[in-house]
Amino acid sequence: MTQGPTSTTVATAPVPLGSPVVLRVGATGWSVKDLQSRLLVVGRTSGTIDGVYDSGVAAALGSFLRGSGLPGDGTTLTAQAREVLRARSASATVITAGSTGDRVKDLQVRLRIVKAAYWTTSIDGSYGWTVGQRVLTFQRDQSLPQSGVVDQRTWNRLVGLTATPIAIASTASGGTVKELQLRLRAKGLWTSSISGTYSWTLGQKVLAFQRVQNLPQSGVVDRRTWSRLVAVTYTPGTFDRYRYEAGLRPHLPTLASLDYRCRTGRVMCIDKGTRTLTWVVYGKPTSVMWARFGGPGLETREGTFKVLRKYEYVVSNLYFTPMPFSMFFSGGQAVHYSSNFARIGYAGASHGCVNIADYAQVKALYFASRIGDKVVVHR
Repeated sequence: MTQGPTSTTVATAPVPLGSPVVLRVGATGWSVKDLQSRLLVVGRTSGTIDGVYDSGVAAALGSFLRGSGLPGDGTTLTAQAREVLRARSASATVITAGSTGDRVKDLQVRLRIVKAAYWTTSIDGSYGWTVGQRVLTFQRDQSLPQSGVVDQRTWNRLVGLTATPIAIASTASGGTVKELQLRLRAKGLWTSSISGTYSWTLGQKVLAFQRVQNLPQSGVVDRRTWSRLVAVTYTPGTFDRYRYEAGLRPHLPTLASLDYRCRTGRVMCIDKGTRTLTWVVYGKPTSVMWARFGGPGLETREGTFKVLRKYEYVVSNLYFTPMPFSMFFSGGQAVHYSSNFARIGYAGASHGCVNIADYAQVKALYFASRIGDKVVVHR
């Protein structure tokens, strides 16, 4: 006698009394993503965290249940198993609901940086229901366990996503740190000496600036913090006094930021607004240096000129002062090194020439330039 095909029944482990099933194979959605992410945390890989309760999830859950001494084969998730899994996959709380203050402001700022829609209201430093919901949304989007609480795992992910490279390290010293101190002083945050030393106190002032500016509160000068500090202490197209006072050279400008007359050929592009001379070779700015100009009644002439003659060393026949590396472009006016400028800076002025204080830079410019090169003086 031939028997027909029979159906095969998959045996499932009995569900303990008082522990109802909360999810089963075939379920989809956020609850399944939470299950998948927690299984991943405890070392049970279930495949892609896609919110689909499939055989891979069942196998991973079954492995967890067996390892935890819990009943079931993984085809269903009971309330009991869920609580055990939550406990095993939890990490320490970093910011608790109901908190207030700078730490919560930091959280709100970072949520906004990751995605504007995560935090659209004011940075008020209050951890209310809305903050918890935004944290939950972040956790879901990042395939993290969905607690709605800022635990260490969530915080680490948030910090990692909002970090930018270091601009000034805490081990730095010298001119760069002086510039930082000068800019913080301009915002009323640095009252000590301009020492060029990165101390603990300086780090605290950086942190204070970040808090005032609603920036991530790392206490470290990363690129985002430095860009904001420069932006609030410097107007483009003007003299960058803090960089000069720190003993640093000007930043090399982009070609697009230069006067249109400076963008072709070989040009000494002299900007009275920024007090700089930029050497441009066929559309490429190659060096930039601080420059000083003539005072009232002896103003440096503006316009487009050419290098007419050059003298490696010459003495002014009007003022009897040395003019090393002179490049004359308009009558008696020349670009040249000035020891007076190097000594007293902008406390003085030239008699009409373009003074350069950096000996090495003007020397290099002298030997790189040629008779006939263009000289543009503008404001």
